[in-house]
Amino acid sequence: MSIHPDFQLPETFRGLQFTSPSKPGSVVELPTPLPSAGSVILRPLNSHIVSYAKEVFSNGNVRAYKYPLPLIPVGMLVYTSGIIRPRDNLNMLPLLQGIHMGASPEGQALMNGEWRNGTWAELVKVPAENIHVLNEHILTKELGYSFEDLGYISTLAVPFGGLSDIGLRPGETVIVAPATGNFGSAAVLVALAMGAGKVIAVGRNEAKLKQICNDTNNSKVVPVTISEDLGADTAALQAHGPVDVYFDISPNSAAKALYIKAGISALRRGGRVSFMGGIMNDIDLPYHMMMFKALTLKGTFMYTPQQVNELIRLIETGLLPIGERGRIQVSGRFPLHKWEEAFENASQAGPMQATYFQPNFKG
Repeated sequence: MSIHPDFQLPETFRGLQFTSPSKPGSVVELPTPLPSAGSVILRPLNSHIVSYAKEVFSNGNVRAYKYPLPLIPVGMLVYTSGIIRPRDNLNMLPLLQGIHMGASPEGQALMNGEWRNGTWAELVKVPAENIHVLNEHILTKELGYSFEDLGYISTLAVPFGGLSDIGLRPGETVIVAPATGNFGSAAVLVALAMGAGKVIAVGRNEAKLKQICNDTNNSKVVPVTISEDLGADTAALQAHGPVDVYFDISPNSAAKALYIKAGISALRRGGRVSFMGGIMNDIDLPYHMMMFKALTLKGTFMYTPQQVNELIRLIETGLLPIGERGRIQVSGRFPLHKWEEAFENASQAGPMQATYFQPNFKG
């Protein structure tokens, strides 16, 4: 006799499963996992689709992320983090549930076992410590946010982790580069909510930079279009006064871009650098200048549970507007079986836009 009814769970659930990065995904019926000690079963409402999804789960996995196959990618209203950390080894590198098993044997064992599948399904099993309870009354009644609006927390959490780690303080000037992507544009919003006195939004696309300035509608946001001339770009950044923080969230394609060195070179003495991007190889850094200016460089992978709680408080108190209040747009919402269309939509989404799977939408 099945014990699933005891937990008010169906015996099976539907999920988007991938058996190979070179083969199409498919929606399959799977046995429902049962909750065990230290775990929670969730019913996803909006599952965020990262802009690079098709580089991981199709086209042969050009990012070379490690994950086991087959795989399903990533009563109370909650936000769940996809960052899995071991409970008995704080030195182990974290992994991304349903996306990337990390670089350590321990992480690979965790994702091969208990935490293989992510939120692209009708049900998902997650560690209890990854659950962040949301104040549904404040968020949906007082502030008027929809469940869909709250899905953007997963995007905001990434730059909040880096800006929090580097200690961005009220009144400081921060460079965000590039600011025109999914996470870069979110970093602009986060920096403003943290009290930045000026946010220098860096990018190559003038139209997208103008869009960010218009959407934020805040005179503290100033655009700088990069030219790939190191001297000119450094001067353009320094023209906005002493710069305290350079926040970098560059894609792998920007490994040889000169704007990274320009951003670091523009910092005042004692300035700080946050690296959160996806560059896989070594890059050229201004070693001598960094030493004489006493710069601090800190790398951050994602965020901590405490940082997620702090971010949620910013949203619940109205300091960080999302949804229509924050000019955040949903570029697409998809059922699981339309995953190819969803991946393409996510890859083309502009600044301050999000794409979601809605695994349990019955409309």
